[in-house]
Amino acid sequence: MTLPINPGSTLPLNAATGPSIDTTIPAGLTDQALANLPVLRVTKRHKMPNGVASNVKQHVVYCVDHSTSMSGAKLQELLMALDGHFLQLADASNKDGFSVTIIPFNNSSYVHCAALPANAVPPLNLVAAGGTNFDSPIKKTIAEIESLKAAPNVAGWHWLRPQVLFLSDGQATVSDKNLEDLHEIADVTAIAYGDDADQGTLARISSRGEVHLVGTDSGALRGFLAVVGQTLVSTLQASN
Repeated sequence: MTLPINPGSTLPLNAATGPSIDTTIPAGLTDQALANLPVLRVTKRHKMPNGVASNVKQHVVYCVDHSTSMSGAKLQELLMALDGHFLQLADASNKDGFSVTIIPFNNSSYVHCAALPANAVPPLNLVAAGGTNFDSPIKKTIAEIESLKAAPNVAGWHWLRPQVLFLSDGQATVSDKNLEDLHEIADVTAIAYGDDADQGTLARISSRGEVHLVGTDSGALRGFLAVVGQTLVSTLQASN
């Protein structure tokens, strides 16, 4: 299902002309930095009968660009935005419902942490360097999701459909096969960080065929990820 949240500034993929801007500012929201609200596709389970324990978890994978073009204030803003976002997910009211995987990438990628509780995510210390490769983090994302799915579920958790946040300011190509495999097992939200980002390719990476364009001015990314966090938390709580 699609979470009923007002869409903000998104760039839908148009086969003939490429991405086109469709801006909608929710009523009552005057801060343009918060106008770019995400639309996350989520899977909600059926309510369980009264008296049956509800054990719901959400796996969220973050693919974050740290190529050379992310140097300076851009990278610092990203790290601050992620710190605040993980604090949201780690709130005690969420009962350790979020499992976080982080995959930083430039011309290659690596797994910084795999399916850890949000309150146990280790500090992310990134250095901006190298080029941009989208296929590498996508393949690792697929592997991490499949690995968690295959792991023994001794506690009997009910896992919601995985969510992937893919953020980049760079330019790269991506394999159709990798996208097909990723979309089959997860819902993907793509974030173009700044005007130089490859909006067309990022729109293809997104499950909805659109990319959220977030400016690099101070606070814009923090505001965007704060809304993403609210969306994830609301969905988890509604599933319990």
